[in-house]
Amino acid sequence: MNARFGTRLATAAAIATIVALGASGCTFIAPQATRFAYDPADGVGANLGEVKIRDVQAVADAVHPEHLNLVFYASNGSLEDIALNYSVETDSGALTGSITLPGNRDFELGIPAKAEVHVVHVDGPKDVELGGLYPVYFQAGTADGIELLVPVLDDGGRPHLTEYLPTAD
Repeated sequence: MNARFGTRLATAAAIATIVALGASGCTFIAPQATRFAYDPADGVGANLGEVKIRDVQAVADAVHPEHLNLVFYASNGSLEDIALNYSVETDSGALTGSITLPGNRDFELGIPAKAEVHVVHVDGPKDVELGGLYPVYFQAGTADGIELLVPVLDDGGRPHLTEYLPTAD
């Protein structure tokens, strides 16, 4: 009886070990998903040297998509002021601009209701479609620039975007 109990115990322990290794074994062979860089919001982002831009979106009114605002967050990790330059194509040519980002600060850009916030308003964006992607070029300080394909969103079904809609000129 003792030998039989020992065999059962050894078998149960072996099965438990196999199940435990099988259940956690994928940890050893599967890549960690948390190590992949991704944009967890509706927009896209990039690192431009000391300047980080996050959640870049083009917000348009569904009725008048020929006007849009670029909405995004920017962070200047430097102690110095850095110019963030942008460029977009419009029906009448390139629209370029520059925003001075004071050092060691974070910024929320593109909210028309906030007077202290820089608003990038685009009239007649070239080849824009709601739900599509709109190319926007960013460059900061001495860092290389990058063209981002920014999602074009409207407030239809997204009431949180209402405050970002372009205002009438």
